[in-house]
Amino acid sequence: MRRWFAVAVLVVAGVVLVPRGIVVRGIRWLDQRGGLASRHGTRAYARTTQLFAGLHRRAALDVAAAVGDGEATIVDLGSGPGDLVADLAARLPRATVVGVEPAPQMRQSASARGVRSIDGRAEAIPLADRSVDLVVSTLSAHHWDDPGEAFREMARVLLPGGQARLYDVRFAGYGPDEARRFAVSAGLPEDAVGHGIFDERLLGLRIYSRITIGTTAQEPPS
Repeated sequence: MRRWFAVAVLVVAGVVLVPRGIVVRGIRWLDQRGGLASRHGTRAYARTTQLFAGLHRRAALDVAAAVGDGEATIVDLGSGPGDLVADLAARLPRATVVGVEPAPQMRQSASARGVRSIDGRAEAIPLADRSVDLVVSTLSAHHWDDPGEAFREMARVLLPGGQARLYDVRFAGYGPDEARRFAVSAGLPEDAVGHGIFDERLLGLRIYSRITIGTTAQEPPS
């Protein structure tokens, strides 16, 4: 439990004092020490989810409100053991919700609970072009090896008029300028990107942010 308290302290320090690059490196180091990719990874992931429960809850409510009661295909990038996938599937019975997760231990955990999870990464989404209404990711985007390629992949799989929503902690997640740069590299216009900060708090601070990436109603970039 002390490790996860250290994560919270590190995040708060990043919001208040520490340069963003140092915080990102620190969070990645703690994730590695926490064993998220090991056979004990689901237990470590569960502790992280508890720590950032406010962001998970906000993402689920946000996506459910955006989709409504209609049919939609939703993809969760970096879905872990499938917590958000299961939550969205329960809230949106007419939607098709699938997780994309590179760690086999996480996919096995998701499968054991009846959650659909497929092998893949944000930089190589194993889905057809123009097949997804909404891409969502929570606490995953700042770990992507090649954000520009991930943005291109999201633009590829999204239907015209579709949207991606990336939920993360501030000063570890992408800032608006970074996100616009990645969007432009993916062939999307700068104004396709939005950035917001939520009221949900951790240790009294507003540390959660959301990046939105919207495609136009026309054909997406090839």
